[in-house]
Amino acid sequence: MEQRQLEFFIAVAEELNFTRAARRTHAVQSTVSASIRALERHLGTPLFDRTSSRVTLTAAGRALLPEAKNALESLDAARAAVEDAGRGLRGNVRLGTLAGLTVIDLPGLAGDFRARHPGVRLSMTVAAEGSSGLLDRLRAHQLDVAFVGVEICAVDGIAMDPVATFQPRLLVPLGHPLAGTERVDAAALAGEPFVDMPAGYCNRLRSDNDFRRAGLTRTVVVEVSDLTTVPRYVEAGLGVAVVPPLRAEAGARVVPVELDPPATPWTLAVARPAAIAPSRAVRAFLELVPEHTAGTDAY
Repeated sequence: MEQRQLEFFIAVAEELNFTRAARRTHAVQSTVSASIRALERHLGTPLFDRTSSRVTLTAAGRALLPEAKNALESLDAARAAVEDAGRGLRGNVRLGTLAGLTVIDLPGLAGDFRARHPGVRLSMTVAAEGSSGLLDRLRAHQLDVAFVGVEICAVDGIAMDPVATFQPRLLVPLGHPLAGTERVDAAALAGEPFVDMPAGYCNRLRSDNDFRRAGLTRTVVVEVSDLTTVPRYVEAGLGVAVVPPLRAEAGARVVPVELDPPATPWTLAVARPAAIAPSRAVRAFLELVPEHTAGTDAY
């Protein structure tokens, strides 16, 4: 089993496309295909199911992927023991994030990382499915690291480092009957229209669970994928919202009201696959996160 075979295998496993894998590894597609076939013969089992329209990992392929990554990381560490470990860092870091994230200065973090490690390719995507989608992509090894929102920092197959924990509260437009109330219980919100995130986003899941536990249903009339836009929709009178303190509230004609009992808090965390030791490039990225964490009092 050769290093280049493992590199081709990882590229195909992550891209699920031989053409993109060849482009990523700077090889011709026939070379990648031949290498994968040779690896499958060596192991005595298919690693991919191939059809005319798609490529998927077999059970054996899924089992090999974390081991292949660990093997390449070990080779990289061995080279680093001979060379200067602080120079010539290479590799890829595939980052997933949430829209409107202000707790982390993402442009500053990405720029700093690129300046320090120009040999590492950093790519960043925002999952349309929110934190649930990001966690799924981490489990499928389509991402190396992601900023996610979770109720509990204990998710199967995922390693997490908390960044900030937020306490949601009710947000109403100025002039709303509840605007002058110090505290309000969930029952008082019966019949109110809500502004919230789509299904799959942590804030939506958390709120749905809280209302379900209270034996209440609610109607979400506006769904937005960027949490920081919620105050403007509340200000416009389209609904109320249960959200953590938002920097975007500044200047908006909205009023926060505490909930009694308090809403379930949620945590912003840095997540990565637990089955794979982070590469040197990923570790270098993670080390920079605290330096680019803004205030943790508001999202």
